[in-house]
Amino acid sequence: MPAVDPPTGPANPRPWAAVPASVADALRPALPAAISHVIDAVVREVPAYSVGDERIAATLRRGVGLALARLIDLMGTQAQALDAAAAAVYEQIGAGEYRAGRGLGDLLSAYRVGARATWQAMSRAGVASGVSPAEVALLAEAVFAYIDEISSASLAGYAHEQVADAGRREQTTSELLARILAGETGSERAQQLADEVRWPLPATVLAIVARSGALPAIVPGGLVGRTPQGPVALVPGPVTHVLRGWLDRAAQPMAAGLDVPLQDAARSLAHARALAGIPTPGSLLAADHLADLVIGADPALGGALRARALRPFDGLAPTRRDPLLDTLRSWLLHAGNRTEVGADLHVHPQTVSYRMERVRELLGDSLEDPQRRWELLLALMVERLDPPRR
Repeated sequence: MPAVDPPTGPANPRPWAAVPASVADALRPALPAAISHVIDAVVREVPAYSVGDERIAATLRRGVGLALARLIDLMGTQAQALDAAAAAVYEQIGAGEYRAGRGLGDLLSAYRVGARATWQAMSRAGVASGVSPAEVALLAEAVFAYIDEISSASLAGYAHEQVADAGRREQTTSELLARILAGETGSERAQQLADEVRWPLPATVLAIVARSGALPAIVPGGLVGRTPQGPVALVPGPVTHVLRGWLDRAAQPMAAGLDVPLQDAARSLAHARALAGIPTPGSLLAADHLADLVIGADPALGGALRARALRPFDGLAPTRRDPLLDTLRSWLLHAGNRTEVGADLHVHPQTVSYRMERVRELLGDSLEDPQRRWELLLALMVERLDPPRR
């Protein structure tokens, strides 16, 4: 009965099983030359591996030697491309590539060149040993499928190390952020952490938090980390046009504290968090809202001032109270100029006069007292920053 080639396709998903064991016997003596050919091709064609580094050379020798020897052993079998031990080797190679700072492009290029060089060396050796053209074709399919399996293992190792490194970096960044916010900026540990994340400790910083949504993972020039109260970014000061532009274009509104010495970063963070609650849309810089921050610095005092100064308005319905307070605030800011107040509130000056008559009925002669007017304006600013719940 004539010999029948093992079937290929779905019933035989491992192409090396279709390659007769006799081909493996023919190729085994040529294994050392094939290994050298593959290594030479990778070193010649992939610049990242041609730097003359002995560690790279040792990794290549180990990886290529193991790969080609196992490929020959697989021929004629239904064994998996990589057992646990072999898979671990190629995962470690991928992880090592990431740690060495080489990109996926270099790794993929190395495997692509290696697959072609393996096919060249083995097909030549097979033809020289009398392997038939049909068997050479089966060998080609086996080589490229096998190298794909190795490549996948190394890519998995690369990705795993990348994720692990991201986790380590996040942990390191958050520890550095915590130490800076605790004022430990001059410690040896803080400097060590800053070196690890490659963020030179600046002389001054400002803190940035998201007013809504999430803080971006990357803030230009910033150190982004987590705190128990949520993500925070520290950006070297002073405020620049570039930073202002980034804040204006941010997908989510941000709040940035004052530019302060590095050891006072916690104060800038307090400013940013206070600024985040101001009822003004968009991204905000503390330097542009100092009065708002001062007025809101002590909510208890602000609430007491508001309660006392605006008590005459407490008995009014909101539909009447709010227009009167808006008019009073604008009237105080515009020194009683009806035209400017009307333009500010988009009402007729006569409406301003009518409303101020009602205000005078409630406040009496206190509007003539400069100290009382100042207290009223402060109370109205508190009212605007923190409207009372009704």
